[in-house]
Amino acid sequence: MVLGLVALQALLAQESFKIDDLQARVDYLTQVNEQYGLAAARLASPARIATEARNFGMTLPADGIQVLHVPTGPPAAHSKHKVVAGVRP
Repeated sequence: MVLGLVALQALLAQESFKIDDLQARVDYLTQVNEQYGLAAARLASPARIATEARNFGMTLPADGIQVLHVPTGPPAAHSKHKVVAGVRP
């Protein structure tokens, strides 16, 4: 019976070490996830994107920004190729 208790204590100690290792891994991965979240927020910044676009030589059109509105209903039955808001099929 004493041998059984010793074996049980050894198993409990091993499982305790595994739990500690897993908790350390969870803590590390949580920190890494937070760092990736911050990096994603920096990369998604409109100011950073605008700066990168200028660095690639991209500029706004001379006549300004144009917004295209696309109808959401079913397509017109009378025309297969209808020009909608300046967009051609």
